[in-house]
Amino acid sequence: MEARLEYCGNYIEIADFHHSVDEEKNGNPYNCAFDIKVRSGVFSGIADGCEYDYMELQNFITALEEMISFKRKEVTFIEIGYGNKIVFNCDRAGHIKVSGDIQGDVGSHILKFEFMTDQTVFPKFIKGLKSL
Repeated sequence: MEARLEYCGNYIEIADFHHSVDEEKNGNPYNCAFDIKVRSGVFSGIADGCEYDYMELQNFITALEEMISFKRKEVTFIEIGYGNKIVFNCDRAGHIKVSGDIQGDVGSHILKFEFMTDQTVFPKFIKGLKSL
């Protein structure tokens, strides 16, 4: 399963998502595993082996919905395995800067990225996140 936000050839994608319901029920916050794929300009990278808590994913989705409704200016996603980070910053006109850094090969490669988008591409991304 995957969720992809794409605008003008730039994208972030949550791919190869796996959720362990048993681990979540046992209280383990490392109950989701996935990859983060990024393309920003001519640069691209993959952070594999990312981990997150499923309940935090639901909170992240809610925060994105609030942001595209202009109820929130910024939303930050930091996965708990390696600290890979994506920040969404929305201005008053609905332009959204997507920035962050991801690590590949357990930190031996780092991609810092930034690109602009707008809120029109978020409903599809949010729908993808909800289906994970």
